[in-house]
Amino acid sequence: MAQLEGSGGGSVGKLWRKHGGGYYAVLAVGSFIYMEVNSLIESFSGSSDIMEFVKSEVVGAILTFGLETILNTFLAGIWPFMWASWMGTTTALAWAGGGYVVWTVIVAWLLARREKEYRKELGL
Repeated sequence: MAQLEGSGGGSVGKLWRKHGGGYYAVLAVGSFIYMEVNSLIESFSGSSDIMEFVKSEVVGAILTFGLETILNTFLAGIWPFMWASWMGTTTALAWAGGGYVVWTVIVAWLLARREKEYRKELGL
């Protein structure tokens, strides 16, 4: 384990090993929620009235929506490719990079806050 922590990437690699996995997971969950909401909106807009929507969702929940959820789970795991197909490579890179900067600042702020609380508790 010690070999993995010190291996490659310099300061960027170290930052990714410390915080990147959580960021990747947040974007995967966000992508999954986006796809699920889109799927639900498409089902709703395809129905002529509320009762038809409810009936179709009951049937769809068993088969179609369940299969879409499995597919969306897989696609959320490969969110960088999904983002590139939705908004283009440059825009996807800008959003992911900008989001990572914000993510890093938030994580650093939370860790600094937690460290202050621990120091106060320990009387340091």
